[in-house]
Amino acid sequence: MGARLALHLMQTHRVAKAVLISAGIASPEPGRQELDETWARRFESEPWESVVEAWNAQAVFGGRKNPLTRNESDYDRKTLAAALREWSPAVMHMNLRDITIPTLWVAGEHDSKYREAATRASQRLPNAELWICPDAGHRVPWEQPARFIDRLREFVPQR
Repeated sequence: MGARLALHLMQTHRVAKAVLISAGIASPEPGRQELDETWARRFESEPWESVVEAWNAQAVFGGRKNPLTRNESDYDRKTLAAALREWSPAVMHMNLRDITIPTLWVAGEHDSKYREAATRASQRLPNAELWICPDAGHRVPWEQPARFIDRLREFVPQR
């Protein structure tokens, strides 16, 4: 949901540059809003460990191959559920032509759905760069941290 948060901030705040990781802002697939509502309800009601395990098991995250540890104390469940509802690609509308700032679109080499979305988006924008991270899936910063940091440093040079 990091890319959803970034897109939200790009709509509501002045941003000089943006990095979008595994972001797809094209038309969502049918049933997406219902799926996000189901996840929101699960995060509100199920035991933390079981819902996080199910979340990590989704194919987009590499199944059980690349789980991330999530501590319940780091999250407010109501806020998380609200974000799933309000920032669902089914309800969050952002027109690509509204993105005029320099934007780095990042996708993992093995994340075909979001790699294709990032490619399409970066081709439509005058100030976009595309970076496909080798040997990574949907969670590029966790799967290839050194490569990711190096690419960020290129995009946002230190002063």
